Amino acid sequence: MLFTDEDFVNIVPQDLLERGINLREKLGFYEIAWKFDDVMEVLKITRDKGMIILGGDVYRLSGNEPIITYDGWSTNRGVNNAFEVAIQYITNYRAKNGDDFIYYPAIGPGRVPK
Repeated sequence: MLFTDEDFVNIVPQDLLERGINLREKLGFYEIAWKFDDVMEVLKITRDKGMIILGGDVYRLSGNEPIITYDGWSTNRGVNNAFEVAIQYITNYRAKNGDDFIYYPAIGPGRVPK
């Protein structure tokens, strides 16, 4: 089970939540995407809380409107370095494409086995 936009209310601080772009209203997806610095903070918070990440999606921002890029990443549920994979993908994507993008991390409950 992946978290929806409403689940993040109980996961990240309110100010970080407010800086996210809710994709439900814009695209019909029950997701929140964040700009680079904020998604890095979301990844850190969720990793520290023992959650898992299965991948994510990238959206281009045109003004404040998200546009589907069809870019994204995925990991296997049991991969211990899934957060590092996400951080590396997002960092590389930004370096190659610039700052006009937001990132949705597909996060769910549960700790990856060690």
